[in-house]
Amino acid sequence: EGIFTHFAATNEEDGNYSRKQFEEYKKALLELERERINIPLEHVANSAAILNSSSFHLNAVRPGIIIYGLFPCPETKRTVQLKPAAEFKTKIIFLKEVPAGKSIGYGRTYTTTKPTRIATLPVGYADGYSCPLSNKGEVLVRGERAPIIGRICMDLCMIDVTHVEGVEIGDTVVLWGKQGSEMISVEEVAQKTGSIVYEVICTVDKERVPKVFIKNGKPFKVKSLLGNTLLAG
Repeated sequence: EGIFTHFAATNEEDGNYSRKQFEEYKKALLELERERINIPLEHVANSAAILNSSSFHLNAVRPGIIIYGLFPCPETKRTVQLKPAAEFKTKIIFLKEVPAGKSIGYGRTYTTTKPTRIATLPVGYADGYSCPLSNKGEVLVRGERAPIIGRICMDLCMIDVTHVEGVEIGDTVVLWGKQGSEMISVEEVAQKTGSIVYEVICTVDKERVPKVFIKNGKPFKVKSLLGNTLLAG
């Protein structure tokens, strides 16, 4: 039903290699026409190519990550406005006041320099929250940024909430997404981990992390290890 190619370098700003690939693809189409072989669907454009040039659109396109409201890479042309379709959230499960001079987490990679209020989050690298964010990443609590301190564990991580007023156990924490006027983008997480937005999204564990689906601004379904649960509307 179709004939396609997949661009290898849509992240290049000049787009020269993609155009060369496209020319090779068109040569193949001409050969098929000479043989009177008709293939209905012709498609080459992935998310980046869709945004970079309408000349790649042909009669079908293959949107991928832009469906999730994310640009494929920093070099992609911002020819449309995208709104992220997903957020990664958790809740505070423990709070502790720690004096100065105490090391936090495996490997003692962080030591408090002053009395510090630390919140524990039930999310770690087994859930797809990457270790390279240890002592580097930030989260959102009550609309404010809070730094990750210590090494991210398999099932847990710790954040410094000393500066955040009124923090309580059970408060929602945004790992990436928006809270109030603040936002931590997937692009920011990718940059801090030396990764790409695709990996940040794909590494969120499909079984351990419950998925809450939103419709008309309200949760309507939860997908978890217990199965699918429809919420009363």
